[in-house]
Amino acid sequence: MSAASLTSNFLPAPSSMHTASGKTMGKSGQASAKVGQVDGRTLAERVSAFLRTQHPLKTAQCVEAETNISANTVRKWLEQGNSPSGSAYDALVCRYGADFLCAVHPEHASAWFAAVARQQRQARLERRAADLRRELAELQEGRP
Repeated sequence: MSAASLTSNFLPAPSSMHTASGKTMGKSGQASAKVGQVDGRTLAERVSAFLRTQHPLKTAQCVEAETNISANTVRKWLEQGNSPSGSAYDALVCRYGADFLCAVHPEHASAWFAAVARQQRQARLERRAADLRRELAELQEGRP
């Protein structure tokens, strides 16, 4: 699932205004509804807490291995309270999915993000169950 599909229902539609001729013209830099924006410090704290929960040991190195975001960059988030850039945030969403979004945006966790997180967790568990069934079948057939 892509970052765009994860967030498409979360982002507001662009607002528009009418010109004297009656034609619609988009507003630059404004959205029709406020997205639950989080200040940089809070975002950094939430991202750091999530990543430390996922990787209690060698957090920066593990995140680098999973996302290709430099461990030095991740250390800046963890130690200096810096927030991820847009591309780094997208990489985190792509890797950690709705669980990440629920942790970083708890104000939306009870709605759409939580439903997606449950679906993703179910898919992971089903893959794991299929692997275990395959392994069990191999043991029952006498294969090592």
